[in-house]
Amino acid sequence: MYAKYRDDARLRVSGPLFLALIFTSHAAFAQGAAPHLPDMSSYNCASAANAASTRHIGQVIRGQYHEWFESFVQSGDQQRLVCIGIVRPNTQQLSADEAKAFLTSSLAVGALTPEAAANLKRALAAPAGEESVEPDNVQAEPLKSLREPTATTQSLRQSTAPDTEQPPIPAAKNFDGSENVVPSSVTKIAPAASATSSAAPATAGIEDRVPNLDTQSYPWNTLAYFTSTYPAGGSFRCSATLVSPYVALTAGHCVHNNTRGGYIASGRLAPGQRQAALGDGRAIQPYGTKSDIASVQTTAQWTQISGNDSYPITDYRYDYAAIEFRTPFTHTSTFMPVLYGSTGSVTSAGYPAVVSSLGAYGQWVDDAPESSRSASSYRYQHIREFAADASGGNSGGAFIYTDASTGQSYLVGSLSYGNDLNDSAGGPWYDSWNQALISSWVSWVPGKESIASSSSGLRVASVFSETQAEMMSYLRFYNAGGMPGTVDVTLADYATGALLGTWRSPALAAGSSQQFSIREIEDNANATFAKPLIYSLSVRPTFAGSFQNVLWRKIDNTLTNLSTCDTQERSTNTLINVHSSLMDGGYPSGVVLHNTSAGTASPTFGIFDAQTGTRLGTYRATLAANSQQILTVGAMENAAGIIPSAYHYIIKAESGFTGYMQHLLNNKAARLITDMTETCTLAP
Repeated sequence: MYAKYRDDARLRVSGPLFLALIFTSHAAFAQGAAPHLPDMSSYNCASAANAASTRHIGQVIRGQYHEWFESFVQSGDQQRLVCIGIVRPNTQQLSADEAKAFLTSSLAVGALTPEAAANLKRALAAPAGEESVEPDNVQAEPLKSLREPTATTQSLRQSTAPDTEQPPIPAAKNFDGSENVVPSSVTKIAPAASATSSAAPATAGIEDRVPNLDTQSYPWNTLAYFTSTYPAGGSFRCSATLVSPYVALTAGHCVHNNTRGGYIASGRLAPGQRQAALGDGRAIQPYGTKSDIASVQTTAQWTQISGNDSYPITDYRYDYAAIEFRTPFTHTSTFMPVLYGSTGSVTSAGYPAVVSSLGAYGQWVDDAPESSRSASSYRYQHIREFAADASGGNSGGAFIYTDASTGQSYLVGSLSYGNDLNDSAGGPWYDSWNQALISSWVSWVPGKESIASSSSGLRVASVFSETQAEMMSYLRFYNAGGMPGTVDVTLADYATGALLGTWRSPALAAGSSQQFSIREIEDNANATFAKPLIYSLSVRPTFAGSFQNVLWRKIDNTLTNLSTCDTQERSTNTLINVHSSLMDGGYPSGVVLHNTSAGTASPTFGIFDAQTGTRLGTYRATLAANSQQILTVGAMENAAGIIPSAYHYIIKAESGFTGYMQHLLNNKAARLITDMTETCTLAP
């Protein structure tokens, strides 16, 4: 992002002279090249099946939220883009021309042309915008620090896999007099005993941050100075990043503090603020300030523990928040994209209150590699840490990854804690674990129903909850599209219709059909609630495919297909979640192939791993006119040369088949045959 000015003389200078040097020199190299399109010479979505890597991105482009996957193949020591698959607002796979147009919108909007950059440089001599003098009572939000865990919490952390941890549950305050209170069933997280962080200094004593004067070009015009006031009194300053015309992301501890009365009472945001002059309290706010906050969002887990000065590392995975505004920011038409799961080095950017003992009110940036303990341990706790300087006011600041092949900047996390003396700063990592919550914040607009209050989509009845001790419901989602996608499931009380909460699936691979228990869905919904006996559901996928509701009765060990919904179907050429021979001991599957044509047919059927969508083999049949074959799955495996390792298959008619297929399940213990063919249609 920034080529640091590392002259030996500079490193020996300190105090005001040091700052004057870097403040002056930074203007010479702050202007970066405008983002540009990647190498698309290998673009071909048919190659996506062999992708070396895939990345997941969410971004508001020209006022509309988009979410997509980019797939890359390895070419020598380079990775080349081969496919873009959009999952929101509509599911589609882009052609090469469509991908170029889409990336042009994503990458280029807001970037300065050389002429505009020259004009901006001249304008810096006489900066325009509102001049602000910060009141004396506004304090820097104190920088949080690491607290080493006790032996008990350390043992618990090591014994708990990240995928089984409680996901972030949303909690909010609406600025219309109402407040979403954290349910009493959410357990308060007790802080561990205090201890000093053992992090080793990286560049102790060297101030690496440099000021950014160019705050009116993208992406720097999406970084913002944020001040807030709490009910118990006191005003504090933090950093934030605009990710849409209405939403800025920051740290949870910048909007909620139990020792100050809970949620903030008011706040104001100034995007692109820069310092008028070193050593005084004046700032230039080129786009003014905005204070018409509609609501603030953070996690329920953070509201239970906020107010401390230090936390164990695992607590910071819940320390993020969104500030939502009633009216839009209009100074830019495209906002910084969020990249989930990035592992590259970053630029830490924000608004520290003090740099080398002088007051600061402008943007400061610091290029930073990831610390070794972060790469080896913290990522698995949904945290990343970098060798970056930080001080009070940096809280909520952006961790920005820049793609070397395109020059595009991505928001990959935010700053929660740091130590200005040992050159370390870290905070929540935006990854698949918190992606559902963050994307719901980024996509928010005033007046739009939240996912949790939406009952649109496929309507499903008769789904038994976990309270039915003798039964367990399983939901199956088949992604028939060509790209990964997700599913939102909203749970409602079957008797009252009251909406209870929403669960978002992990990414489901193209061609896969994954199964989730109702317990998993209830436990990972975005709200806690009293569970009724039975649910009504609304199911909203980002892909085309099919759905099943399967009930397991523990009292007689039977599986039953209860797929009752408003788009019933019986697919003629695809069977989902057919049991492999590994399940012959209790629930063997059989497949019926019925040729309804007037002549002999020799169709082929693809057999795929339902969990991953990977092709395993091909079954070839010969069917006389109007005849059928009744096959065990074991016979199909043998004929296709498959050694079973998956528990569920997808079986698809691929050529030469006129007729229909049927999936029959033998509940051996109950001596009962169940037809598992019925599904419901999923559409984005």
